[in-house]
Amino acid sequence: MLCSNCGLPLEGGDEAALFLCRTCGLAYEPGDEGLTSFRPLTASVTTELAAPSDTRYLATWRFVAAPEGGARIGRPVLSPEDSLPVDPIWDGIRKAAAPGPPYLYVPAFVLARAVVQQLGVGLVMAQPQLELTPGLPADTPARPTLVAAPSEMAPAGATAGVSAGPDEGPGFGTVSPIVAGRQDARALANFIYLAVVAHELHDLVSIEYRLELSGEELVFLPAVWDPRYVLTSNWRFLLREFDDLVA
Repeated sequence: MLCSNCGLPLEGGDEAALFLCRTCGLAYEPGDEGLTSFRPLTASVTTELAAPSDTRYLATWRFVAAPEGGARIGRPVLSPEDSLPVDPIWDGIRKAAAPGPPYLYVPAFVLARAVVQQLGVGLVMAQPQLELTPGLPADTPARPTLVAAPSEMAPAGATAGVSAGPDEGPGFGTVSPIVAGRQDARALANFIYLAVVAHELHDLVSIEYRLELSGEELVFLPAVWDPRYVLTSNWRFLLREFDDLVA
């Protein structure tokens, strides 16, 4: 497949849901009538801490989210008073996002459930104030690291979009692949939302809700691969809202 703008081959792979032209800064999305191009967004590094390894950019869908519904907590035998509206939970998300709208984030570079949940919930709870630039990230030069630098090439047998083991690196270079397309991300957004509610209501029994999503955007978020961050699938976002997570 070639870029309709410059004629160069598109980057992707067998597992890719979208393809990239790094020269033109475009993403190409397959559809019934062929490939449709659009320009994704790249978030700037805003961390005030030193980055411990080369910067990677992780493909992530984000949606403006408007949930409605109620949750039940406690044991199966409940009184009506035990049914709680979800709105108070999302009100906290709205406050964190102010003055902008609240977003649901869905990692698009991986399909592993644990990684999608850990990173997606973390982003939703943090509601980072992103400094966005249209286009794709540029390759970044190598710099001194605090841990062993991961390989730029995927190890033999690695699957696109699936993180390798902690000693093998992420399996891609500066820019991640995109293995979750737009419709996949809309479905996964419900999974992320339920994980956020369960994170806040530890005794959740059941929930009835409606999740309205709009304004989807494909954003590349800066991060570093570091096996020491086992609770966040070996990733640390280079965003100021995540600086307090660094030991």
